[in-house]
Amino acid sequence: QARDIDLADIFQVVGSRKTQAGYNALKRNVAVEGFKHPIIIIPNTEENYSLAIRQVETSFVKSWQKLRPYLCMYGNQRIEVALELGIFELSSILVPTVEWAHATHLKLNP
Repeated sequence: QARDIDLADIFQVVGSRKTQAGYNALKRNVAVEGFKHPIIIIPNTEENYSLAIRQVETSFVKSWQKLRPYLCMYGNQRIEVALELGIFELSSILVPTVEWAHATHLKLNP
């Protein structure tokens, strides 16, 4: 079940989202239509971080930071867009592991 989470509590594993393809189109779409899907987050543990970065291009990976309780699995670009638009909470689904995050993502985006 989705609930609003303060973006200051979410560690983004993937940086430089603004430079990636599709970012500006997503920002325009969100400005007009709002956010359609919740982001998917997991507990921010060192183990979850290690699993989360496995298939991310190394140049985009941020070093692990344990200060925030959650880690973003799906929705890093949406977090960046929200912050640019002055939105500081997003609808989020908290799942326990990377595997659950993948399964949840597939269920929400068939």
